[in-house]
Amino acid sequence: MALIAAVVGFVAWRGDGEPGTPVAPAPTSEGPASTGGRAPLTGLPTAGALNRPAITVKVSNTPDAHPQRGIGEADIVFVEPITGGTTRLAAIFHSKLPAQVGPVRSLRPMDAALIGPTKGIIADTMADRWVMEYVDRVADLDDLGTLRVPAGTYRLDDTRRAPNHVFARPDKLLELSDRKAAPTPYFAYSANQEQSTAQRTGERASSVTIGYGGAATATWTYNQGSHRWARAEKWSQHLIENGPQVTADNVVVLTANRDTSFPKAKPTMTILDVFDASGTLRLFTGDKVVAGRWSKGAVNELFRFTTTDGEPLLLTPGTTWVECALTSMAIQTR
Repeated sequence: MALIAAVVGFVAWRGDGEPGTPVAPAPTSEGPASTGGRAPLTGLPTAGALNRPAITVKVSNTPDAHPQRGIGEADIVFVEPITGGTTRLAAIFHSKLPAQVGPVRSLRPMDAALIGPTKGIIADTMADRWVMEYVDRVADLDDLGTLRVPAGTYRLDDTRRAPNHVFARPDKLLELSDRKAAPTPYFAYSANQEQSTAQRTGERASSVTIGYGGAATATWTYNQGSHRWARAEKWSQHLIENGPQVTADNVVVLTANRDTSFPKAKPTMTILDVFDASGTLRLFTGDKVVAGRWSKGAVNELFRFTTTDGEPLLLTPGTTWVECALTSMAIQTR
């Protein structure tokens, strides 16, 4: 415990509520800077070059972790099922960097495939040793977990109960990392909402519910006034600390099979098969939804989103949430 206290200034925890095990950090890589005057993770015009790496923060999403801090400024958020009725967020920041993000929780194996394409920084409260070793080995990421950084990189909030009391400080993470390059654009974007694939070829939709089970079941509802989608969980609207409800310009509901290739994974751990794989998706943009397909090669390769006819799927410029669901989970669109 003395070692942990020396690293973060207090006591940080890995995902299970126990001290994590340090593992050698991943190697660095270079990538292209943002080009064309548009932010690579939103497709929105930007006044200047965003020549900094993307920062991903693993965020707890249990009811007692709410309200979350900082996630409203994320460019992309992946929602990951981790056990029955529980999800966790992987929030990717690049265009904007909030002062704090959290509560921070542990890595999961599928983070390698979801976040590896950013070739940036990831913040977490470590994980079981086999998970850390796997992510370090296969993902092109600079993992600055709680046991790998100096005191002050993460903040402990004594008004929150453990384990939902650890918050990342993106500015400190940037200072520590030798990653400097901006990420490659993660998705393909249209020039505006009217030219997005969903608006051009989709059908009307007003809501979508993702049946994760228990309190984690989530519903997105279209707001005609803002032309955005608003998120709620089974027990409450999804609210940001001292702020509004979570909203997004694009909502992608991606379905995948269960990955059973990790012999050390507990039977209760949900891992989606999202590399060297393919599946179906639904894209919600504006007041419409369009069906499509996803495919992905190696861990650090980008997803490819297409229509059912194989044409590129164009999102509207803006923020995107990707709900990652098992094929067995019910998806209801209205």
